[in-house]
Amino acid sequence: FVLTEIQQQMQHGIGLGMQSNIAAETAALICEMTGVERVAFSNTGTEAIMAAVRIARSRTKRQKIVIFAGSYHGTFDGILARAGEEAGTAEPLSLGTPSGMVEDVIVLTYGAEESLEIIAEQADNLAAVLVEPVQSRKP
Repeated sequence: FVLTEIQQQMQHGIGLGMQSNIAAETAALICEMTGVERVAFSNTGTEAIMAAVRIARSRTKRQKIVIFAGSYHGTFDGILARAGEEAGTAEPLSLGTPSGMVEDVIVLTYGAEESLEIIAEQADNLAAVLVEPVQSRKP
């Protein structure tokens, strides 16, 4: 039945750029089925991460975020970071990413007790902690 519905919808065409005219209806159904309060749609995971970090920073009025070495959260320059030489600092993961884009990123070791201690110590300064529970680069 899912394939049939998708095929029928495809006959109406695919919208690019703007949200589909059925996005609100779909969001309402997801909320009803899952009990979540809000639903947002993104074109890519990178776009979703950019929005999530922006919302977290806006809500908390904090700038710093934590990511874990080896995690993948898309291609947004603001999270393309690796641990810097000094503890608690980050440097760009790739050429072309300005160092200023990752100055508010803390890169920690996933699964390490000391990482939890650093998060606890920095909790009042953190807008978000991005976690990839099963790291795609280290399954």
